[in-house]
Amino acid sequence: KINMLRNIHKALYCTMLLTATLLVACQKQPQKVRHLNEKKTDSTMLAQMQLNIHLADAADKVCREFVQNDSTIYAMDDFGFWYAKTISSTSSDSIQQGQEIPLHIQISEIRGTLISDIKYQYIMGSGELPTAITRSLKMMCIGDQMHIVAPWYTAYGVEGTKIIKPYSNLFIIITIEQ
Repeated sequence: KINMLRNIHKALYCTMLLTATLLVACQKQPQKVRHLNEKKTDSTMLAQMQLNIHLADAADKVCREFVQNDSTIYAMDDFGFWYAKTISSTSSDSIQQGQEIPLHIQISEIRGTLISDIKYQYIMGSGELPTAITRSLKMMCIGDQMHIVAPWYTAYGVEGTKIIKPYSNLFIIITIEQ
């Protein structure tokens, strides 16, 4: 009799536990249904990342070859572009954040075709120029000139501009005019 009572007690306990679990489970909010194309989006983004890595490696190779074949001695920045100060002024005035400076920027394709030759007033730190140029400006003083060999990912990137094609590796000459 005692064993039978224990079995009935266990059965009742299990039934109550199962009933409580079902009641709680039925009150939960429905889970969001994954979008059918989400897996495709993830794989598309992964494929795009892998393509960009491949294109960045190819850009690095092209820029390295250009630098090795040029008579100018370049240094490589941590961000992946090459630079060489070709004119050093006697000024020791470094450029400050927010300072307006007169720039002359010549941008060419890495193989030589001139794309742009502009002069304009730039406000240091305004964010309107690509990484290769802004980081180079931080190393310059008024009157300095810098040559930059910039792979696309440190220049105008995957989008480019109206005149610079996406994924363009560039040769840039920056002069901070006096």
